[in-house]
Amino acid sequence: MKSRKVLSSLVLLIFSVGMLAASQTLTVQAAGGQIVIGTTDSIDDLDPADAYDYFSSNILVQLTHGLMQMPVESTDAEKGPIVESYTVSPDAMTFTFTLKTGVKFSDGTAFNATAMKWNIDRVLANPTGEPAFLLTDVIDSTEVVDEETFKITLLFADATFLQRLTYTVAWPVSTVSLPFDELSGTPDMIPAGLGPYKVDTWTKGTEIILVPNEHYFGDAPDNDKVVVKFYTDASAMLTALESGEIDVAHRVFGPDEMDSIMANEDLEYGSKSSAGIRYILINVDMYDDVNVRRGLAAAINRTEIVDTVFDNFNEELYSMVPKIFTSHVDAFDAGPDQAVVASNMETAGYTKDTDKFDIELWYTPTHYGDTEDDVALLLEAQFEATGFFDVTVSQTEWSQYLDQRQTMGFYLLGWWFDYPDPSNYVDPFVGSGAVSFGTNYSTTAMDGYIDTMLTDPDAEDRKAATENAQELMATDVPLIPLFTMLSQFSAWQPGVEGVVLEPSENLHYNSIYVGSKGAPGFDFLPAVIAIFSAGFVVSILKRRK
Repeated sequence: MKSRKVLSSLVLLIFSVGMLAASQTLTVQAAGGQIVIGTTDSIDDLDPADAYDYFSSNILVQLTHGLMQMPVESTDAEKGPIVESYTVSPDAMTFTFTLKTGVKFSDGTAFNATAMKWNIDRVLANPTGEPAFLLTDVIDSTEVVDEETFKITLLFADATFLQRLTYTVAWPVSTVSLPFDELSGTPDMIPAGLGPYKVDTWTKGTEIILVPNEHYFGDAPDNDKVVVKFYTDASAMLTALESGEIDVAHRVFGPDEMDSIMANEDLEYGSKSSAGIRYILINVDMYDDVNVRRGLAAAINRTEIVDTVFDNFNEELYSMVPKIFTSHVDAFDAGPDQAVVASNMETAGYTKDTDKFDIELWYTPTHYGDTEDDVALLLEAQFEATGFFDVTVSQTEWSQYLDQRQTMGFYLLGWWFDYPDPSNYVDPFVGSGAVSFGTNYSTTAMDGYIDTMLTDPDAEDRKAATENAQELMATDVPLIPLFTMLSQFSAWQPGVEGVVLEPSENLHYNSIYVGSKGAPGFDFLPAVIAIFSAGFVVSILKRRK
């Protein structure tokens, strides 16, 4: 009887030890690793007070946080992770933010209300910064109530204010990482922010490397490093994706590359509705005859552009406000309409085939993808087909394009909202307050519509003003809408997880990883050894019995 008890105890002990060893392998597998992202886009400036192009702002989203942000699943404005709570005064003129304590910038300096005030005041003091108008148009003053409490008082009750704060111009960076009294003055400035990453190295035009911010107060990224590589064109980026050189390709593929990716069973892809639009901006000081502008608008065949250049991936657009908003109206007529062209151009004093109007059409060849050459050349053909225009097509790369746009009278641009309100497709371009991509066009009526869109508490009044503004733009033609970018489109290698396309169109890198995050692992070897050992002991004891 005693030998049986000893046998049972030995078997139980060995099996238990083996299972304990096995249980130690039931761990969550950290995703970690390096993620390589490819893009044909570029970084213009990483100073939040100056950054006003998509990819610069998308990098800033990785580096810092704001008082407000757009959630992953919608375009609403919600408090950012650096804010515990906020209150709005009854007159909607004062916003008071209670800040999260213990938060540090990636350089180790403390974030508090003083740092927040420094960042907002810096934008207000430098209204020439590209996105500065988003704050200067509405903010009257800022106040440090205490180090945990920050207050903003507005010039007027602005219905869009919290949404304005979702743009990176309002997002703080360390006060010691920037000059105190002026904008950086250099596109190579690297800020220290509050986000999950910091910049490790940045080789302009080649790559930028992001690594986890060791001072980050939130969850660590699901990867150990993000390398963003910049490609000259979509074809080169597709080759890099197919060869495994990059894990994720994000902005900007043309229709040929998208067709190729969708037909490739070895690649994954995703698309999502986009608020992006393409249009021609007209400097009305240089193109000052409204009849000429109307003639140009009537000459365009949007359907031909969408069909020929984009294989119908995009959609014709007849207003600056896209269809995602209920206040959209098809304000511009579908073209081409040669009778309307002739009527307007003859009124302006031009004659078909003999006395033509000279146009210089500008575009940037890579920023919006490889299709931009085709868009420009097709527009040239459409204008010249009327017999009233003699077109010169000119191009320059994006950094120079931004610098010299004030001297370009007629040029192609794209727009993705700063904040998700239809006023953001009107206010930055027209009216007496437009300073960034301004057309130099304003009228008393347009200023009144914009004022209503921004300040009227009644939603129906704002909607009516938005519709009226669109109709007025179609009448006076300071801009010509062309087409809507129907979808965001990204592609990635099998095994890559966490690529989330958001309504904000930001791509957050911290959720991307390779492999199976959180999958439990089980090492059967200790258990097998335990079971084998138990059997071996049993056999020995049986022989000794």
